[in-house]
Amino acid sequence: MEISQQKAVHIILGGTFNPVHFGHLRIAEEVANIFPRAKISLMPAAYPPHRAQPNVSPEQRIEMLELALSTSHHLQIDDRELQREEPSYSVVTLSEIRQEVADASVIFLMGTDAFAKLNQWYQWQKLLDLTNILVIERPNSSYPNQGEIADLLQSNQVVPSQLPHYSHGKIATLTMPLLDISSTYIRNQIKCGKSPRFLLPNVILDYIQRHQLYRD
Repeated sequence: MEISQQKAVHIILGGTFNPVHFGHLRIAEEVANIFPRAKISLMPAAYPPHRAQPNVSPEQRIEMLELALSTSHHLQIDDRELQREEPSYSVVTLSEIRQEVADASVIFLMGTDAFAKLNQWYQWQKLLDLTNILVIERPNSSYPNQGEIADLLQSNQVVPSQLPHYSHGKIATLTMPLLDISSTYIRNQIKCGKSPRFLLPNVILDYIQRHQLYRD
């Protein structure tokens, strides 16, 4: 894998988006500012292997994403994981994407908390054969300073601006202003009868209230 001129760039932000909130949307927007020519996809997971199963339907999560992105024409939804019945393993999804985009630069976003546990993922050693990784620093999380993941970072790290020159195999870290918002907190607020307003777009809150989501 040799460095080359900048390639077409495909950026993937995965998650359950249960529900989508301003934290998700701000990360996507910050990345769009850094890579203005990139294709940026928000990819909801159907059966995430590392967390509890979503308690709303895939269709409802897609509808909320569509509402949230209705005015953001540079962001799009990739629902391929919702079309599969097996767990949403990233290596499977990235293998599909790699076949579709040939030697384009693929950039997979993850937070520091997820990256620190990457060696617990299914076939994690294959990920850098398929994609680059951009680690978004999350509040109260840190990078491992020893072990497999520390070695992986040290051996493959570049600065974010270099990622578009590689189709795969590189890791960059990025500090950005983050909104410390979680879907879990929003769901708990709703379950307790409290308002999560200003943590997510009004159109999403209206949808949740209209469909009486997250009350149980």
